[in-house]
Amino acid sequence: MGFGDDFNSGSSAGSVAGIVLVARGDERIPAGESDVPGVERLMAAVSSLGAGGCDSVYVALGARVVPAPDTISTTLYLPEWYDSLDACVRAALSFVDQHPALDGAVLQTLDSPDPGPSAVSRVLAVAAQGPNTICRAEFAGKPAQPVYLGADRIREAIEQAGAGLTTVRYLIDHRNDVVGVDCTDLGNPANSVL
Repeated sequence: MGFGDDFNSGSSAGSVAGIVLVARGDERIPAGESDVPGVERLMAAVSSLGAGGCDSVYVALGARVVPAPDTISTTLYLPEWYDSLDACVRAALSFVDQHPALDGAVLQTLDSPDPGPSAVSRVLAVAAQGPNTICRAEFAGKPAQPVYLGADRIREAIEQAGAGLTTVRYLIDHRNDVVGVDCTDLGNPANSVL
């Protein structure tokens, strides 16, 4: 679902999908009630991506199905999430790759701190460099989220994921290509899982 003038902050990165990856939680913490995200937290993440300049926002669900804010986002049900975070990222990136009108994707896991729309906007400003761009927010020099992949990088990440490489491994292997976007003045989110 497109946001048009409602959310788009005027980013020149082309048409960009914002994807909130709703973690099932038990990959990193014990499963339980605490890993089912509150609607407020989900709404904040969706709003940050939209207000930060993403043209369309998707909520990627899998092992945990939660009510997503359907008035300002589209739900992607990804059964691959049962397998792992990387399987879900690969499925979400494949969705973006199948939509040629999308020039790139901003990824944000819900169980990571919401950096806010200003961080998204800064990342998208750098993302305008082209389809080969990888960039991500940094706080005090530490990599964080959101993470942006241009269209060419999305295809490359899908191919490498198909060869068994994890998303984190892809980012590590291409660390010299990743453009860090300083967001230190916006807060201090915890270290990223991506």
